[in-house]
Amino acid sequence: MTGNAANVDGKVGGKFRAWDGYIYGSTLELEQGQRIVQAWRTSEFPDEAPDSRLEILFEEITEGTKVTLIHRDMPEDQIDSYRQGWDDFYFKPMEEYFSKQ
Repeated sequence: MTGNAANVDGKVGGKFRAWDGYIYGSTLELEQGQRIVQAWRTSEFPDEAPDSRLEILFEEITEGTKVTLIHRDMPEDQIDSYRQGWDDFYFKPMEEYFSKQ
C-alpha cells in the first residue's frame, strides 16, 4: 500500500520496523479490530527523546471503516514534518489503494 516493506510482530510487546528501519518501535496494546497502541520513533529522534505514542482507532461506519490516528509526544521541532508525512506516505496511498478495491 505504501510502496515500502514493513515488518510487524503482531502481538503486544512485538517489535516493528518500516521504511528500511527509519521507523521502529513496539506494540503496547491491541484490541482486535478496534485499537492499536505503539511506542513509535524514527532515526531522526534525538537519542534522549522518549518514544512517541501512536494510537490507531478503527470504527465501523456505513461506508466501511473510519481510521483515527493520534500521535503524541513527538519532538517539538518535528511535529509538522511528521503530520505531513502521515498524509503523504500513508493516508493518500491508503485512500488510493482502497478506492481500487
